[in-house]
Amino acid sequence: MRYSCEDDREQDKKLKKFRFYSMEEEDEERFNGVCTKLKLFDDPWIIKKVLEKSDVNESCRLMISRRLVQEHIVNVWERAGRDGDVTSLREGIDVGVNVWDCNRGKEYVLTLKMHRSTKCYVFLGNWSRQFVIERGLKKGDEIGLFWCNSSSRFFFSVLALAPHHPLCYLEGF
Repeated sequence: MRYSCEDDREQDKKLKKFRFYSMEEEDEERFNGVCTKLKLFDDPWIIKKVLEKSDVNESCRLMISRRLVQEHIVNVWERAGRDGDVTSLREGIDVGVNVWDCNRGKEYVLTLKMHRSTKCYVFLGNWSRQFVIERGLKKGDEIGLFWCNSSSRFFFSVLALAPHHPLCYLEGF
């Protein structure tokens, strides 16, 4: 089979029929939880964190950076009209949030607030008991979170467990 310039022109005609989205149109679809654009993969876990010692010890809280909260929670809440929650967060007032644990199929209630000294945000409440202790989370585990407007809750998942190093137990010898 021979390839000709006519084939190129036909291909160009087909490509011109595709719809190109503006950034505003893509944002609107993302906000509404609908997409008419073909994507092979879209990772929902937009907030990812490798747990640190302070996330799993007696501090009893999960700390998330200010930048991640601003980009993926505050901005989304503002567009959704959750102005009271945004104001509370900015003023350091606790905001109760529902969190769906995708791995266990259970919903929990946590508190989200700004940590005064670091200006980062923290999940408090039963974080330690319901997530760290019950699941055996430890330093180095990777978790993922995202806010869903349609269900008004966070979705949570353990994405990766920290590697187990049996030789670490010999450090004190």
